[in-house]
Amino acid sequence: MKEKYRYESLKDLEPKDALLFVSLALFIIAFIKREALETKVFFTLLAISLVLFSCWIIYLNLQGSFTADDKAVTFGKIFKKRIDYSTIKSIDMSRSTITRRQKHKRYAKLVEWITFHCEDGDHKFAGVLVPEQECRSPGSEMSMYHNDWSVSPFSRLKVYIEEQMKL
Repeated sequence: MKEKYRYESLKDLEPKDALLFVSLALFIIAFIKREALETKVFFTLLAISLVLFSCWIIYLNLQGSFTADDKAVTFGKIFKKRIDYSTIKSIDMSRSTITRRQKHKRYAKLVEWITFHCEDGDHKFAGVLVPEQECRSPGSEMSMYHNDWSVSPFSRLKVYIEEQMKL
């Protein structure tokens, strides 16, 4: 079983944010101090800023994926994480809405979490089920829950792994 999903970060500050901040900082420093910098240093700072900004764009467009076979499941976006079925004690799934405000408007998206409770600790992965959309009225984000999510990528993965663990 192989599937792609829309990756969602579990952290408040993720690597893509750091890439953007460092890129912008170098860009601003280069232009503020351009009179005091040598030409080589100025263009080096601009080049590094451009490379970091390009990495940020690429990172935004990467999708998460998982591959499940008869012995293990492997999750990946940039780096791979392999979880053997023999180490899994239990699997939990949950869904939640993540909301944010921008310019007096509310936006929400539905995120699905899958947690593998293993011998070496918990491994948690998240994917977006419903992309971010504007909430026109209070409570409208709850309408995202009305669909049948038993066919979501993580739900199918959980069923597949539980079947493999029984064998």
